[in-house]
Formats: sequence, C-alpha cells, structure tokens
Amino acid sequence: MNIKEVMVLVKGEDKTEEISNIYYDPEKKKVKITYRKVSTSYPYNQNDVVIINKPKVIEQDVQIAYVDGIPVYKPRLILDFGERIRIIQYNGKSCTVKPQSFSLVKDGAVNQDAQQILTYLREISQYTSDNPEEEAFLKREMEQLTFVHPESVLSRYLNQQGIESRTPNTNSIIFPFRFNLSQKVAVENALTSSISVIEGPPGTGKTQTILNLIANLVAVQGKSVAVVSNNNEAVKNVIEKMAKQGYGFLTALLGKSSNQDIFFANMPVAHVDEWDYEEDKEELIQQIDAWNMKLNQLLKVDRKRVRLCQELRAWGLEQEHFEEYYARQDVEEIGKLPLFRATPDRIVSFLAETSLAKERNQSSKFLYKLKLLFKYGVFDHKKLQQQELSILLSLQREFYRQQIRKVESEIRVLESELDGASFDVLIENHQQYSEKLFRKCLYQSHSGLKEPDFSKKSFKVRFQEFIQTFPIILSTTHALRRSIPQNYLLDYVIIDEASQVDILTGTLAFSCCRNVIIVGDMKQLSQITNEKIEPMVKTSPPNPVYNYFQHNILSSIISIYESSLPRKILQEHYRCHPQIIEFCNKKYYDGELIPYTNTKLAEWPLVLYKTVEGNHMRRVTRGEKKGNYNQRELDVTVEEILKNSALAENRENIGFVTPYRKQANKAGQLLPSGIESDTVHKYQGREKDIMIMSTVLDSTRDGQKGLTFVDDPQMVNVAVSRAIRQFVLVTDRDLFFKRGKDIGDLIRYIQYSTLDENVIDSNIVSVFDLLYRQYASKLIPLKAKMDQSVRYQSEEALRVLLEEILAEPQNNRYSYVYGMLLRNLLNNVALLTPEELNFVNNRASLDFIVYNKQDKACVLVVEVDGFAFHENNPVQKHRDMLKDMILAKYGVPLLRLPTNGSREREKIQKILSEQ
Repeated sequence: MNIKEVMVLVKGEDKTEEISNIYYDPEKKKVKITYRKVSTSYPYNQNDVVIINKPKVIEQDVQIAYVDGIPVYKPRLILDFGERIRIIQYNGKSCTVKPQSFSLVKDGAVNQDAQQILTYLREISQYTSDNPEEEAFLKREMEQLTFVHPESVLSRYLNQQGIESRTPNTNSIIFPFRFNLSQKVAVENALTSSISVIEGPPGTGKTQTILNLIANLVAVQGKSVAVVSNNNEAVKNVIEKMAKQGYGFLTALLGKSSNQDIFFANMPVAHVDEWDYEEDKEELIQQIDAWNMKLNQLLKVDRKRVRLCQELRAWGLEQEHFEEYYARQDVEEIGKLPLFRATPDRIVSFLAETSLAKERNQSSKFLYKLKLLFKYGVFDHKKLQQQELSILLSLQREFYRQQIRKVESEIRVLESELDGASFDVLIENHQQYSEKLFRKCLYQSHSGLKEPDFSKKSFKVRFQEFIQTFPIILSTTHALRRSIPQNYLLDYVIIDEASQVDILTGTLAFSCCRNVIIVGDMKQLSQITNEKIEPMVKTSPPNPVYNYFQHNILSSIISIYESSLPRKILQEHYRCHPQIIEFCNKKYYDGELIPYTNTKLAEWPLVLYKTVEGNHMRRVTRGEKKGNYNQRELDVTVEEILKNSALAENRENIGFVTPYRKQANKAGQLLPSGIESDTVHKYQGREKDIMIMSTVLDSTRDGQKGLTFVDDPQMVNVAVSRAIRQFVLVTDRDLFFKRGKDIGDLIRYIQYSTLDENVIDSNIVSVFDLLYRQYASKLIPLKAKMDQSVRYQSEEALRVLLEEILAEPQNNRYSYVYGMLLRNLLNNVALLTPEELNFVNNRASLDFIVYNKQDKACVLVVEVDGFAFHENNPVQKHRDMLKDMILAKYGVPLLRLPTNGSREREKIQKILSEQ
C-alpha cells in the first residue's frame, strides 16, 4: 500500500506498511486483512478498521514539526489524514502520531532586526578563533541556527520581548545545599521569571546557589536543565559537588565529542533505594514551609549581626589610627568631664555644636554657656576654653571607646536573640528536610528506571528517555546545541561565569531553552574578544546592546531589560579573610558585601613588598615567547616571601598570579614545586589560601604603557579575591602608588590596614571618616537651625554637587566629610609658626575634605568663600591666608570656590582626574 495516499488504522494503530491486502467480506460483515509477513488473513470487525484516503500535505515553509515536544529531524513529507498524522522521515521511515501530539512551530526570528543580528553573529563566527578547528566549529553551529523557536529565550532576546512570569509556590522551595538571605531571593527570582540574573561577587556561593536551583527544578518541578559556561572547568565544579553528595547520576557531561565518549563509556547509575523515607512529600513540604517563615526573620537578624561585626572591625581600625595620632600630640591630662560618660551620639553632638559656636563667634555668649550647662553638664566654661584642644582630642578618643562598646553590646543582643530561637538548629533542620524531600522526589523519578544503555549515536533518537534519566546536561555554551536534538528546547539553561561568555556563544545557548538563569559578575573579568576582526565584519547590529565587541551576554541582557530584569546580588561572602575582601567590597561593590569569614583565618592577611628603586621590568620583543617579565619581583618572591617556613610547608595552598603570561611562565620555572603560577584570567573561579600577586611593570616608558592593561579594576578584583587567608602584593616602589588608580588604591588600603612598618610616614594622617561622617551629619541640621544665611546655603549647594561628582564611576574611589578640624588633618605641628599653631589650635575648620576610601588620605580640601564673609572681611582674609599657608606646607591640595565664581564642577573634576 502506498503510505503517501492511504492510511489503515487497525484498532487505532497504523498498520498500513504491514498490510499486503485488505478486503471486505459482506457475508460475514468482516474486514479481512492479509499481512506481508504471513499468508493468513485476519478478520476484524468493521468498527476496528479505519481506512483514510486523500491526505492533505502539510507544508512546513519556515516551520518546524514537533511531536510531544521533540523536533522531527528533517522530515521528507508530513501528511494529515485527519485522525492521524503521518511523518515520512529523512531516511524513508515513517511514523504516525495523533493530532494533539503534533505541532508546527513558526520561526521566532522573522523580523528584520532579528535576522540582522543573526547575520552579524554568523559573520563574526568566521573569525573568532586562531584555532581553525574551533573556528570551523562555531561557524558550523551558527550556520545550523536557521530556526529560532518562538518560545525560546533567544526569540525573546532577539525581539526584546518582555520577561515572562512563572508561578511556583515559593514557600515550598527547598535548600538541600544550605542557603542565606541573598541566595533565597536569587532562587525565588529564578523560579518565577523566564530570564533572571544572579550577580555573584567572589566567594558568595554562586555554585551553592546553582545547586539549590537544580534541586528545585529537577526534583521538585521535574524540569530539564543545562549548566553551561565558556569552559569545561566551570561546569565540572557543579558535577563534582553533585557527585560528592551522591547525585552524580543526574548529570551528563556532554558538549564536545571527547566528553561524550567519556560519558557514554561510563554512565553513572542511580542508587536511590534508601531514599524512600517514611514521611510523605506533603508532610515534608509543610514542615519546610513552617521553617521558611521562621528563618526569613532570623536570617535578617543574623545578617544585621554580621554587618555590625563588619562595622566593629572598621571602628577598631579607626581607633588604632587615632591612638597612634593621639600619642604624638601634646595632650594635657584632663580630669573628670561629664561628657566622658556620655553616649557616642552626645559626644558627636557636643563636638558639632561647639565647633559651630566657635565658627559663629558665639562661644562667649551667655545663652551658649547656659546651653552647654543644661544640655551637656559643662559648667566650667573657662576650663573648656583654656584646655580646648586637649578636651577635644580626649573627647574624640572617648568617642571611639564608647562607640565600640555600643556596637559590641548590639552584637551581643542579636546573638542572644539567635541563640534563643535556636537559629543554627533551625538552619540544620531545614537543610535536612530539604535534602529528604529532594531525595524522596529522586526516588520517585529514578527508582523505576532501567540501567542506562544509551550510546553516543542513539541518545538523541531516544532523547525523551535520556533526559528523564539524566535531567542535568553540562556543556560549554558553544557546544550545548550538539548535546541535544536540533531545535529541541530544554526547560532551563543556567549560564555560569556569564561575564566571560560572549554574545555569540551565549546566543547558541539561548536557542536551546525556554528559561535562562544568568550567573556572573560584571566586576570580574569579561570575555576576551579579538578587536582586529571588527573591521572584517560588514554587517552591523541594529542596536548597540548586541555589539559583540562591547558586550558579553550578561551586560547585553542587563542593557536590554534594565530595571525590569529580576536581578539579585549575592551579598554574603564566605571565602576571604574579612580584611582581604573589604578592599574589593569598598572599591568595587559599594560596601554591599557582608563577610561571614572569621578574622582568625590569619594574623597577617595583607602583606606588601615594594622592590628597591630601579627599573626591573624587561620586555622581550623577539622570538616565539614574547612578553613582559620582572626578574626582581620573582627574586623577592623566592628569596624573601617563600623563605617563610610556614609557607614552605604548604606549597599546594599557595598561588602566584600575574597579569602577564611571560611572568607566569618564568615563575613556573623558578618557584618551588607545588606552587601554581598562572595569569589572572586563568585564576578566575579558583582560590588559594595564599595568593602572591606580581604586577611586573616599572616606571619606565614601556612600564607606563602597560598601566591600562594591568591597572584594570576587573583584573585587580579577581586577583585579590582569590586569596583565602593571605594576599601578598609584590610591586614597583612608585609607579602604581603615583599613577595607578586600582593597584594604587590597593597599596593605600594595605598600608592603611596593616599599621606596620609598611605604612608610609606621611605628614598627612587619615581622615577618621566613621567619626566625621557622624560629625558631619550633626553639623548639617545644626547649621540649618543656627544660621540660614547665604553662606550656609552655598555650602549646602556644594555638598550636593560633591555628592554628584563622587557618584560618577571615575570618582568612586573617593568620599568626603564636612566640617573637619584642620588640627585633625595634621600628623604633627613641627612645621607651623607660633601664629599658625595658635590658629590651628583655635578650632580652625575646613569646609569639605575629599579623601581616598582605601587609606582615608586627604586628596583635596574645598573651601566655599562667600564675598561678604571672606573677600570683604580683612580679618577672615588673614585667617584664609594662614589656612592656605598651612595646607601648602603639608602638601594638601586646596580649592577655594568663591560664591561669585563659576565652573565649580569642572574645577573639582579636573583636580580629581589628576590624582
């Protein structure tokens, strides 16, 4: 029988190809059928046999045929017989399906912009690699991307469609791999949105979050998931952690051909017989729901506790600096003063009010003295005037003591609350029950499966069975499409280390899924693109957000969806010593990270080695192994740093990192065995107890040319955050401190944080910003109450302008304080004349002090000069002259802004850009 013209259904099954003859016996009212393989005729009731003729040909055009969600691979012909649909496959074989199982799906990328983006990426795929084999692979993958499923993330991405919401019960989310507050929100976002972003700064538990996501998607929701990245090492981390917990049987590392060979030669087998726990699923879910509600509040309390510990460390460091400063001052012994027993807030209020009174010439007025008596208990006004400087410094000293006691007390209260609620026990119980529910679900899904017998050739043909057995596929982004049938859609794709995934390979991954979870960090290293190929590409993207040379897949998605994108930064940090990660936290993450690590990890977490004066970098320009290296920094590493006996005993825990491949290779030849040496790019995603960073460059012309490459914020962030216990910086004596914005700030931070012999003996001390931020916050409302003059309004206008300027990305290394005493800015008074000393000790103050966040060093003083109070006031003009002379002696940059002047923004920006 011709299968293109007729269909015979026998008891609902298509037997057309098996039948050699069929006829109707009117006498017995039977349909007799003779089959090809046997000569006997079989009689059937008329109702059991349906013969259908004249089918309709289903034209595919730009559509793809799917049967039960599985794409039909290159069908020759699709015939609609009404009750059934027959598909004649590319190899001549046919299959018959019910209409409800069949669907034709139109291409989701038919508009001009979408096609232009794909054409642009196809062109780029011809030039993306120096390796001909890899280049041919990407080119082939892009050429095969001729159809975009309209339900895929790629269709949404190309057409800039809105993000679709999902509606799972977020109260029943499980966390078999433990969790924290940020991770919980990130998982909820991912499960309720078709596109979401999880920003994972270093050491914040990205992999743990991915594992919890997988547990919810695969076990609880029964979804298929792919975890991909730009390299196999990143995804192997997921496999290793799954296997360690006994869940390796869920995973299939596919992608490139060699990975598939290894996987199918030794497929993991599920052993879940012991996971049929007594509790039923509903009982486990109810208990997890109850604990979720309790833990939500307790996790907030715990976060507040850790934040206070972070604040306490900062106060402690400020106190150490102040004590060093205090010891160098000639402070008279002060007897009992009521304010010594005051709260920190009252001390700051007193300092602010007395400072303003001095500034407004109100110190000798009766009402002011009366206010000091009733508000602060100060009755000996004469003593206050005679010993003003000593009282001031003593009060500042007492402020630190009281503030630290206050924070310590707040921490104890929170610890008591957590202990009383059995927080640690609840967390443990929640994890155990989550694990039970996870395993219970896996028992139900895998206990009845037969031992896998798939092969590299057959697994795509039996893909529905394969993905049920191995619901987690792992691959690189560019090879994911070869791990599944062409045009098949997985439920979810999780892209890890997304900042290193380019738009081209990200697009390939997007084409494979209905939902995507993008995990990455814009503050870490991005993908490396070869800009030399840009002129070769004739097609331009219709929108800059698709520009291959300007964006990675993470930044592209963020640029497209902006504020509508569900986006959560993981804040809790678990890797580095708090003192190490605090540099990255302040410099790159706006203080959002919360270190949960212990200060007892190491006694000296930060170490700085500066090479002796001289030009030590060498640039090799001939031969095969070109590049920059610095033998002196290697010698310092070998002869000084590694001579430490403690380091020598644990070499496998030491890493050597550098921006330059040449230096990494040289180090590999010289360093003791066991110490891993590599570039910063290769170290992303890894960690070591001790990291030694060599910056290589010196102050020569060639060295300064390399500043843009080495002094890169992403590079520095990655290098520092690899260290768990100790970070050691080996660098040039002057170059980065004078010219580098990021490594220069790192040097400043180390010097400020260590308080040892590496601290530069400068005449300018740190701005004690924690104290003075509180001090400044008191001054603003007080000035509003005490003086509504034009002068105050002009200072307020400048304060607003300063905040705008310092919020700009190029100035985020700076902050400012308001109304600081000039005396507190000077490390010593040896350079001052008697008149200048008297002026300083008479509470001379500065309007605005801009300082470097890392070492609190003053970089600019800004004074606001009103015409009436300054230029038209001879007494004040003399005071201004004294102030100018003092600041000049101590090398403090000063900018005076008269209220009748102009271009204030440009003047401030110019000075900051020159720092």
